[in-house]
Amino acid sequence: MGIVEKTQKKGTSKKETREIVIKKERCKGCNFCVEYCPRDVLEVSEEFNEKGYHPPKIVNSDQCLFCGLCERICPDFAIYIKNNETEPEKEEKPISETTHGLFNIVKSKYEGEFFMQGDIACAEGAIYAGCRFFGGYPITPATEIAERMAKRLPFLDGVFIQFEDEIASMAGILGASWAGAKSMTATSGPGISLMNENIGLGMMTETPCVVVNVQRGSPSTGLPTSWGQADMMQAKWGSHGDYGSITLCPKSPQEFFDLTIVAFNYSEKYRLPVFILTDAIVGHMIEKVIIPPPDKLEIINRKYTKKRPQDYLPYEAESNLIPDFAKAGDGYHYYVTGLTHDERGYPIMTEEVQKENVTRLVEKINTYSDDIIILEERDIDKADIVVIAYGITSRTVIPAIEKAKKKGIKVGYLRLITIWPFPEKRINEIARNIKGFVVVEMNLGQIVLEVERCAAPYTSTKLVPHAGGGIHNIDDIVKAIEELAHEKK
Repeated sequence: MGIVEKTQKKGTSKKETREIVIKKERCKGCNFCVEYCPRDVLEVSEEFNEKGYHPPKIVNSDQCLFCGLCERICPDFAIYIKNNETEPEKEEKPISETTHGLFNIVKSKYEGEFFMQGDIACAEGAIYAGCRFFGGYPITPATEIAERMAKRLPFLDGVFIQFEDEIASMAGILGASWAGAKSMTATSGPGISLMNENIGLGMMTETPCVVVNVQRGSPSTGLPTSWGQADMMQAKWGSHGDYGSITLCPKSPQEFFDLTIVAFNYSEKYRLPVFILTDAIVGHMIEKVIIPPPDKLEIINRKYTKKRPQDYLPYEAESNLIPDFAKAGDGYHYYVTGLTHDERGYPIMTEEVQKENVTRLVEKINTYSDDIIILEERDIDKADIVVIAYGITSRTVIPAIEKAKKKGIKVGYLRLITIWPFPEKRINEIARNIKGFVVVEMNLGQIVLEVERCAAPYTSTKLVPHAGGGIHNIDDIVKAIEELAHEKK
């Protein structure tokens, strides 16, 4: 079932056909495609599919702009835009750059202003940063990242692999990184749970890569097509043992693009898997995204050793605590193991080596926390109450803050862009000069525990929780601000 538009590209003889394809039997009747279509092309049909749901039908075919919003918003892949080109057009390949002799890295030619979904912006940010290996397994609401990488990487001398599960996906991107490629995976809560053992392997072996978690309502299957912020602690403590962690949290498609680049830079610089924690709202939100020229943003590549193979120790860290890298295949002897190891990588499970090995994994992040932590602050200096939020919730709190200000309360705003390492030093500084923190998060209390730890005994902390699947009522936030502002010590 579909509608067809034939177009002629100016100056060419190539014709292409576009159509909306509706897979009726996949539909579960959520009606997102009907509700969010900007041109009222679709409506709910009266017929039933074999599952007992009413699939959509096309009613205003001449109004369709083939924007693809229906395709991106469908949680069940029951509707999509099909492009039938007589000659599939590949991207032109400009002069290639090499990544330490691995393979040619063809630059993307995407540049300019786009109306782009958050998940797609993440994929484009990864490509911009130099990611040329993606390994993943489909899961709502992160699948669009994988779909975009599957579409784009073959034209950029990259590799996309859909693995059999998330366990294999995480193992795959670790292996690709050791082969010299910048690599990434994307998933949601249940997938992250499966990846956590191999995330620990990546931490122990100090393997650069990026792991994206587009959060949904949890636990278990939870709300697979909805949103939440309940995986915040999982990014810090998800795998077993002690290790340093870096986690970034975007609030918009533009930041999803920007922070994906930052995540790759951090992973390459500090040698570890870096997390991006977003949610289904940001992942599926469509806003303007500006992709700058390739020379306008800093791209950091891992530091490869300049030592001769016979002089090189894979885990020898000098005063900067970060070992130089040598990829597989360049003639360097490597022993890569998740066991406690010495500078050669050889398993040595003594108390002394364990202390040196694991302590460095933590301290290499703590030492550089001032360079890693990114915050957004407004009106902090004159505030009595400071509202702390992150991700999509940081947008929800803005009207609540303005409403509280109109009631005469001095309110500041602190947005956590870096979640881990936690900005405990800054929280502690602010706590000494205010009456209290209001922490707004789409879970039942996770980051608030860190704020309380850093703020006590100087000031009070109040949580405004939400279990997910919706957004906060701003009046609840205003009420919390008022209660804390008028609280007697």
